Amino acid sequence: MKIITPDQVPALVPDGATVVSDGMTMMGVADELFAVLETSFLGTNSPRDLTWVHAAGQSNRVAGLARIAHDGMVRRVVGSHWGLNPPVGELLGQDRAEGVCLPQGQLSTLFRSIAAGRPGQLSTVGLATYVDPRLGAGLINDSARSNVAEGEYVQIVEVNGEEYIFYRAFDLDVALIRGSAIDTDGNLSHREEVSGLDALAIAQAVHNCGGVVIAQVREIVEPGDIDARDVTVPAPLVDYTVVCTDPQTYHRQSDSYPEVDRGLVSGHMDADRLRHAFEVQETPEHRLNVGRRGVGLVKYGDVINVGTGIPADTVGKALAEADLLPEVHLTVESGTYGGLPLGVVDFGCSVHPSAIVGHPQQMDFYNGGGVDITFMGAGQIDPHGDINVSFLGGNAIGCGGFMDIVDGARTVCFLVSVSGRHSKYTDHVDQISFSGAQALRKGQKVYIATEYYLLAFTEDGWALQDCDDSDDARAAIERIPFTITGANND
Repeated sequence: MKIITPDQVPALVPDGATVVSDGMTMMGVADELFAVLETSFLGTNSPRDLTWVHAAGQSNRVAGLARIAHDGMVRRVVGSHWGLNPPVGELLGQDRAEGVCLPQGQLSTLFRSIAAGRPGQLSTVGLATYVDPRLGAGLINDSARSNVAEGEYVQIVEVNGEEYIFYRAFDLDVALIRGSAIDTDGNLSHREEVSGLDALAIAQAVHNCGGVVIAQVREIVEPGDIDARDVTVPAPLVDYTVVCTDPQTYHRQSDSYPEVDRGLVSGHMDADRLRHAFEVQETPEHRLNVGRRGVGLVKYGDVINVGTGIPADTVGKALAEADLLPEVHLTVESGTYGGLPLGVVDFGCSVHPSAIVGHPQQMDFYNGGGVDITFMGAGQIDPHGDINVSFLGGNAIGCGGFMDIVDGARTVCFLVSVSGRHSKYTDHVDQISFSGAQALRKGQKVYIATEYYLLAFTEDGWALQDCDDSDDARAAIERIPFTITGANND
């Protein structure tokens, strides 16, 4: 392991390289490495024509992966989510770089397949959606459709009479990862990070591809200062280390937490901590009412997942109000269990979690059916039960972990506020991120919960399950532009 200064990093990233970075929102993001690469490109036009790979969204709208949104800096982006990264969303939406949008969990676990030298991996995640090779193969703009080879990332295969998507492995040249400390032997630790995310798998994959692994850290310590069990990435996998020059700017624990905060990495959620968590997360009443209706579907002992947006903002509070929070297992895709999930630019963190596991291990659990009920947001909803969360208003938003989670969950509940100016309902979604027909084939229960009513998806379409007895509720139902069984518009 060689210690270098930030200005030495660009020379390690050749033009045309495939770069892979770790992080979620601003958790685990090696932002100073991103910043020096951006500065180098703007000043010298190098490194350029990069293929950039990332499993989760890694931005707070201005930092992180937003720094790569320059014409010519990236030729192709292979990622899952740009909802908190409008610059890259616009870059891809305007077809200024090739866009390949694959599920977050499949990318996360694919790093391990690459590390192991496997040709790829099989999954039902993405079938009957825009990731399905018969419906777009995850190629989200014209330049990707023109330049990505058929089958380069996904193929359909049949095993024992069942269809799967085969996610193909590919070579990686440069890894940008982060840790809290590294010893002089090169052992990297995440002991004061919110999560280790994909750092180990990325480092193993890039090392085994013959590439270069660069780690950003807060400090360098002596051998023995890091307990063996606290080493996330062992020394043989780290080639270069950069000590962050300004941790409050470039090494934030999450967007809202520039310094290490023990509340994000440890602590049982007792009554006092719950009150503190509520103070941290303020939620408007109409949004909270959506979560309250949704958690009416929760049963004691359920393993629950919450997505970003209304779910992360409301489900924890609604469960606490219903005295259910101690009786269920609330999880987030980053790897947290328990506590109260944070939202928006801090999504992925929980206040006072009871456990934190690795990102790929969490996705394995989700893919395999470990979640009893997941709460997700929705951008567009159509009468066929199809949902779009990934391409809205001409911009690439991406699916994030959405597809991985809804594919394995026994019950899927979309939390939607209908109090806004724009309806979520449409005759046909612009892009299929969730297939209602596929859900019915798998026997999943699918719901939409709003502040006024609850719908269930059935063989006959959407059906009203319950509704407030108010003029606002009746008006909200009447605004749905297609038939709802059991409502006045059927």
